[in-house]
Amino acid sequence: MKLYRLTTSEQGLTKLFVGGLHGNESLYTAPILEILATEEEIPAGEAVIVPCITEASKYIDVLSAEYYQSKEGTELLRLIRDYNPDFYFELHAYGKQSYSRLTDPEREDKIGVPPFVDLGDGILLGSIAPILRRKFSEHDFCVTIEVPKWKCELTEIREELLLLLRLGLTIAHKREVLKELRLLYPMQMKKAEMLFQQYYRNRLRPF
Repeated sequence: MKLYRLTTSEQGLTKLFVGGLHGNESLYTAPILEILATEEEIPAGEAVIVPCITEASKYIDVLSAEYYQSKEGTELLRLIRDYNPDFYFELHAYGKQSYSRLTDPEREDKIGVPPFVDLGDGILLGSIAPILRRKFSEHDFCVTIEVPKWKCELTEIREELLLLLRLGLTIAHKREVLKELRLLYPMQMKKAEMLFQQYYRNRLRPF
């Protein structure tokens, strides 16, 4: 497993970016995280970037407790335990046939978690698996980004994804990241935050 650590002498938050969590998703997400790791700098703190936890494995849904008992899941938990990140970005990839399922308005009723929100061009944003969110504090910033597999190689899609990830990499505070996201995606973020607050009954502030 390749791991990049970006560090500075300035005190700041610890941030963790991961991709390739299951199946063959690393084919689509690893190249994006490799760019983030090798072409960006951070102003303070530490960033840990893992482009690929697994190159190819049996697909086990990260919503399932079974995933966190698998080799990939235990590795992910170890990363979170070892680095104790304040920011956590989880990058996945999905096929066309999964779009309606991921964004289904009735997703919470059907499988127990809220739908993702389309930021545009099929790039989806949502909260991380509830099982995993318990590993973080209420003050941490944790998001899942779903990448459309069939668009990953398009320059404009890759740049949009890198824009999102750079916000997390370079901005120091959760409130500032949310502020920038709201400016970029006003209607989408309003919906995403509402879904988060409804799901967690306002016990946590997004995300």
